[in-house]
Amino acid sequence: MAKKDTLTPEDWIKAAFRLLTQSGPKAIRVDYLCRELGVTKGSFYWHFEDLAGLRAAMVGHWRRVATRDVIAAMSSRELGPRELFIRLFETVLAIPAQDYGGPMAEAALRHWAAGDPAVQAVVRDADAERLAFLSLHLRSAGLSGAEARSRAAFLCATLIGLEQLASEPALPRLDIAGFVDAMLTPADSATTATPTPEPAPGNGGNVS
Repeated sequence: MAKKDTLTPEDWIKAAFRLLTQSGPKAIRVDYLCRELGVTKGSFYWHFEDLAGLRAAMVGHWRRVATRDVIAAMSSRELGPRELFIRLFETVLAIPAQDYGGPMAEAALRHWAAGDPAVQAVVRDADAERLAFLSLHLRSAGLSGAEARSRAAFLCATLIGLEQLASEPALPRLDIAGFVDAMLTPADSATTATPTPEPAPGNGGNVS
């Protein structure tokens, strides 16, 4: 069987992400992709009509794997907010980034989106899905709507940052459970202890 028959569209998408991560969006070219995969241009056109089709498939694949599949996996389990967020961190950090060029793949895609309105629209929609999911479960933990939205944005940024730092073994590992507990604690739930009155000067500490 010819190699063009054994490669799948996902193989091309992953190769395109590797080029994107290594060299930026201008590196997503048919000749570079064929060199990466060791095939001829005919193999590319076996799966995609043109580069625009591949690029659209790339961002659609990213949205599904990095957002929709994760949300679906979390939603399929009957988990309380604390366990859900801990599982979410573990799931996101376990996504095999090397197939896509390493942990900087999403950062590379976001950089691409900054100069491409079509990619930017997909990234914006994916972020909206992430924030809506996070906000929903933060509210279920007792946070107000405004506080849930604010912390959802913080959680989303934290997850993206942790993905990028995954290849830095020298950095201390995040205490995920402790971080989740902090995120689920409403700001107004902290209590301040009533200070003990200081004894009046000269009375030996006795209160009469």
